[in-house]
Amino acid sequence: MLCLLAGVVVCLVSGASARSLSGRSAQQAPAAAPEGTATIERIEFQGNRRIRSETLRARIFSRPGDVVNDEALRRDFHALWNTQYFEDIRLEIEDSADKPNQKIIIFYVTERPIVRRIEYKGNKSVSESDILDRFKDRKVGLSIESQFDPTKIKKAEVVIKELLAEHGRQYATVKPTYERLPGTNAVKLTFNIDEGPKVKVGKIIITGNTAFSSGKIIRTMRNSKPYGIPLGPVWPYFIPVLSKTFDRPKLDEDMEIGIRGIYQDNGYFKVLVKDPIIQNVAVNEGYLPKGVPLLGVHQGRATNITIPIEEGARYRMGTLHVRNANPDEGLFFKTAYLESVFPIKKGEIFSVAKVRKAIEDYTKLYGNFGFIDFTAVPDTDVDDATKTINLTFSFDQQKQFFVRRIDFSGNTGTRDKVIRRELLLNEGDMFRNNLWELSLLRLNQLDYFEAVKPENAEIKRNVKQGTVDILLKLKEKGKQSISLTGGVSGFAGTYIGLTYQTNNFLGLGETLTLSGNVGTLQRNVSFGFTEPYLFDRPISTGFTVFGSRYNFNQAKQ
Repeated sequence: MLCLLAGVVVCLVSGASARSLSGRSAQQAPAAAPEGTATIERIEFQGNRRIRSETLRARIFSRPGDVVNDEALRRDFHALWNTQYFEDIRLEIEDSADKPNQKIIIFYVTERPIVRRIEYKGNKSVSESDILDRFKDRKVGLSIESQFDPTKIKKAEVVIKELLAEHGRQYATVKPTYERLPGTNAVKLTFNIDEGPKVKVGKIIITGNTAFSSGKIIRTMRNSKPYGIPLGPVWPYFIPVLSKTFDRPKLDEDMEIGIRGIYQDNGYFKVLVKDPIIQNVAVNEGYLPKGVPLLGVHQGRATNITIPIEEGARYRMGTLHVRNANPDEGLFFKTAYLESVFPIKKGEIFSVAKVRKAIEDYTKLYGNFGFIDFTAVPDTDVDDATKTINLTFSFDQQKQFFVRRIDFSGNTGTRDKVIRRELLLNEGDMFRNNLWELSLLRLNQLDYFEAVKPENAEIKRNVKQGTVDILLKLKEKGKQSISLTGGVSGFAGTYIGLTYQTNNFLGLGETLTLSGNVGTLQRNVSFGFTEPYLFDRPISTGFTVFGSRYNFNQAKQ
């Protein structure tokens, strides 16, 4: 609603979103207004502190010299409101003091406060860093120095509740409150958290299972099964002691990896693990099995879980075929060899775990011969009549790669040749995964660097030329040690000793040891040196020179 009172005040009430209008460029001269029509002398903004007036003028469509128009002003009002910068906007129109038929448009705005501080009170199951990480993952957009936005605060409340529910606090309440900081347009936001009782996993009931006992199935649920004492092969195999915290995402993981996994690894390829039936109940906590009470008995909550299973038929291995994904190319290895190393023979119980292991073995096999981008895709053909599964592997061999260049970074003290002589791959060789992994193991055994992992190597492929450039990123460890000893001995008398040792002398991989003991009765000096690669060959050579002097005075002894 737009209302004029003696040409002084205009009131606007925010309604639906403003319509999209093209507007006129600020540099374009306004059209001449008919004589006697009110025009805009200037547009002012009052109340804005952080947001510049020039920024706000760029958001509206009206310009000085335009005819005063109710719809145009309503559109300007909506344009400012939709910026989400303000919690209140008021528009007034005043007559010009010295120019008749000209008006001054004034927008009185109240900026939304800034969130200066955020506090979390009552959170025990999750830390503040856990909450902030979840905010980042869910893109909540609430942080210190951000604008106070009730929508974002509500979203943050929901995210905190979800996080607490994952940690067994399904009955948690989150109440956000805020207080304005005096003298500033800022607020302190506080999330008051009442976690409520921790929800434990109650009874786990398995229905529809005939192939495996309920106990064996529950033991595969590593996230949901109770803590207990394993008994190995002795029945009942497992004695439950304490229940775990209920976590729905982890329950889904147990159902997929644990329950579905044990069935598919034993031939039940089409097993169906249905959605669980969850029932929250009140329980008395603080009891051992058989109702033995402990200190701290109290009322708590538990979740009883019922998991229906449809096992289906049990399948055996049928025929196995291996082919190249590119029909115009042959396989690098003979088909008979690839089929012979497959772990499941025809007629044996089909196992998804063994198929997964076979894919890993095929990947390693090809990787040892330069095919580092090799992928194997299995395709199953289920024959319900014979209860067999025919398996076809499609091998995408990609290109065979050779090593073009090997570089190192981070070895500030160790010479390149010391590192290079431990590598079993040389420039020009075929890139073999097994030799590269063994090379990293040899580097770790030197103990010159922090743990060298496969991800420390940056491997750049040149697919066109079939070559790779390897950049191995290293971090030096402390290679020198100095120790000072001293004491009193009946044999050596009072003594003091100093020992210096380095296992990478001058970065050449040589070991140097220098030690000396000086006492009232005995003096020892030793010098040792070891060269592990004599003349750059793996021949270890070393020597030790020592001197000892003992002052024995029979009269004093």
